Amino acid sequence: MKRIKFSFNPLLLIRLSPALLSVTLLFFAGCANIPEYPYKPVSYSLAPAESGGLAEASHRVMKKAEDGESAFMLIRNNEDALRWRLALIDSAQQSIDLQTYIWSNDESGRLVLSRISAAAERGVQVRLLIDDMPKDWSDESTALVARITNIQLRRFNPGRVRKGAVSRLFQMSTQFKALNRRMHNKQMVVDGQWGMIGGRNIGNPYFGLATAYNTRDLDLLITGAVLPQMAHDFDAYWNADAAYPGEVMSDQLSDKKIRKIRNKFKLAVIEDRKLFTQTRIPPDPIDWRDEFAALSDQMVMGTAQLLKDSPEVKGDRGVRLVDQINETEAMIEVKYQSCVMTPYMIPSKEMLADMARKVEGGRRIRILVPAMESNNHTMVHSYYKKYRKQLLDTGVELYEFRAQPSAEFRAASDTSPVEADFISLHTKAFVLDDQWVLIGSLNVDPRSIQINTEHMLLIDSAELAAQLLGDFERMIAPGNAWTVTRNEKGKLRWTSGEDVRKYQPARGFGQRCSDFFWRLIPVESQL
Repeated sequence: MKRIKFSFNPLLLIRLSPALLSVTLLFFAGCANIPEYPYKPVSYSLAPAESGGLAEASHRVMKKAEDGESAFMLIRNNEDALRWRLALIDSAQQSIDLQTYIWSNDESGRLVLSRISAAAERGVQVRLLIDDMPKDWSDESTALVARITNIQLRRFNPGRVRKGAVSRLFQMSTQFKALNRRMHNKQMVVDGQWGMIGGRNIGNPYFGLATAYNTRDLDLLITGAVLPQMAHDFDAYWNADAAYPGEVMSDQLSDKKIRKIRNKFKLAVIEDRKLFTQTRIPPDPIDWRDEFAALSDQMVMGTAQLLKDSPEVKGDRGVRLVDQINETEAMIEVKYQSCVMTPYMIPSKEMLADMARKVEGGRRIRILVPAMESNNHTMVHSYYKKYRKQLLDTGVELYEFRAQPSAEFRAASDTSPVEADFISLHTKAFVLDDQWVLIGSLNVDPRSIQINTEHMLLIDSAELAAQLLGDFERMIAPGNAWTVTRNEKGKLRWTSGEDVRKYQPARGFGQRCSDFFWRLIPVESQL
């Protein structure tokens, strides 16, 4: 009798009906999945605190404000960015709502979590919303934190299948459009009185504590009239269908496993103190009243509007940030200047044509992006570089941030005594004329514009615009950036002071090899 051989070809899945494919998916998933429709109570932001340290600090700052205004302070320094997050958390008396894309399980990530836990212990109501794609937290850790008294934790848009490479591949192949939509928003609202928004995630590179690379980044510390908009935006995401309750993401939490996770965390936090005692970052909660008292002289006034994507991941995705930005730019009638700072630039044909029209109409457009040497995602750079000449042909001025900038920029990016191998540009901000500022989470690439959820704060403030424009001028100066031009033969040149390069600056031969191979993979629409 002839022996029959059976083989399985995953490509045959594309020929299966959706129903059969779903059954197949569940078969391979086994028990490694999470409930489809768990109970999830609707909740909303608490009313702003009327008393307490944060309320008093806000009242002092806002004494000089007019109706409808808010107060803003740029946070450029990475060490200060972590300090101000801790200051808000340590000073909270009523509520903390925190939304982020990445929350790393490293020194800074554990420090923020430990301070959040301390706030919850003293009765502060905490809501944490974290995207599910970065896998720094296990499902067990997520469930454990979500079950802490006074803490609620939700993951944005998790796939039901949690384990098994084949099972997860099936899941992504059948639900790609929905699962590909990630929440890239980053903000915090504390006691309804203070907030932060910007480009930083929670992790060592964003606070100057990484050794591979640290970022040149930007946040805004905020109080005033725009806080209810930020709180409403958080509520929309918190109560969205895609926000999944963390407490049901694992049913494997035995008493033994809980003790193991907690002990491992406590030991790591104790070990982390060795690093923080060498910095200005307090490893334990402190009294921050002096820092808040000084803000009256440091913050500037303006009016603000929050622009954002809707949180839907299926079907009609509702309001789109890019449409709001385009409508707003037309409304405020930007006339003569646009300065763009973005870590990732992959322009569409329509965007290039729009730039050309604006330059021809008399607007000066200057763009700062990372050089390949300072890009933390070489793959994205591999697709940006083919647009260099097209960008220059529109008439824009193009600059690329250096991996080894000036001592001033090093000091703002590295938290002493840590010194990273290179500095990566991660700032996401725009200055329009000398009056308007846009700061938030948006990159100028297909993923940010078409796929992910994002938000930006549009601010009308000549003083803030002047500060950010000054930052931009220093960032594009020789020593901090390369000026990208074309010579008489059309060849690209990189110039920084007396240093002139014929080839794009790179961290080494290995990065040049990676750049060559990445551009062969057709994934531009996903970057």
